[in-house]
Amino acid sequence: MRFVFLITGRKALPFAKRCIDSILGQQKEFSFDWLYVDDASEYSRTEKEFLLSLMEGKVLFLGKRHYQVGAIHQGIQKIEDPYSIICLIDGDDYLLGDALNYIAKVYENPDIAMTYGNVLLDFRPYQDPMSHYFSDKKTVNTEYSDMIWRTQSFREDGFRCFHLRTFRRWLWDYIDPKGFCRRDGTPIRASGDSAFMYPMLELLGDKKHVMFIDTPLYVYRLHMGNVHNHDKKSQTEDLEYIRFELSPYSPINRLELQGRLNQAKDLIKE
Repeated sequence: MRFVFLITGRKALPFAKRCIDSILGQQKEFSFDWLYVDDASEYSRTEKEFLLSLMEGKVLFLGKRHYQVGAIHQGIQKIEDPYSIICLIDGDDYLLGDALNYIAKVYENPDIAMTYGNVLLDFRPYQDPMSHYFSDKKTVNTEYSDMIWRTQSFREDGFRCFHLRTFRRWLWDYIDPKGFCRRDGTPIRASGDSAFMYPMLELLGDKKHVMFIDTPLYVYRLHMGNVHNHDKKSQTEDLEYIRFELSPYSPINRLELQGRLNQAKDLIKE
């Protein structure tokens, strides 16, 4: 199995070392590659060199803003192996030490092409008013029900695809990048994760291909740069647009999907 950690961030340099160290510190039996996509942070030469040194040169500096989903899209174009397992990390967050081993065990099942799960929250410096933040995370995340899977009504149910988000690289190519833009053609600025996680659920079309991981593997850091602190309006409007205006995807042809999964099965055996 080949894992690729895809980190995206904007002006996340203060958090970069903790994020990157959490990857390097994985209790792992598997090799991995990585790429950091910086979303036009306008860093100085010294700051860029620092980030490049942390990432051993594997940084893509975007010249203009692409926002979250656009930055992910740019990064994925640099990953050629369609059977790579992409592990998404926000540049201000970090992993728990056993994340990679846990994910690797999940993908030993060749039917799995995608995962989502639960996060722990790092509330610093918001220890006192933490209930004010992320009302959707006051309770533990749960997976989509069997009824939601039968009716393919993920968008109506709501967004449950918390970190750690992983998927086979080939799955991304089934998504039309036009869905990463608003109706006026400008990039979706917030809730960009919904713009690709809903389509992936719909494309796979069967619960047996998606693993919900109840055990937290990922720490989501709260700070003043979080989108809900400075662009809550876009976060809400973009999510509503994705859920209720964009058309759901039809499942991938079952024979075509099985061919993809069979190829992954052969790679697992190697």
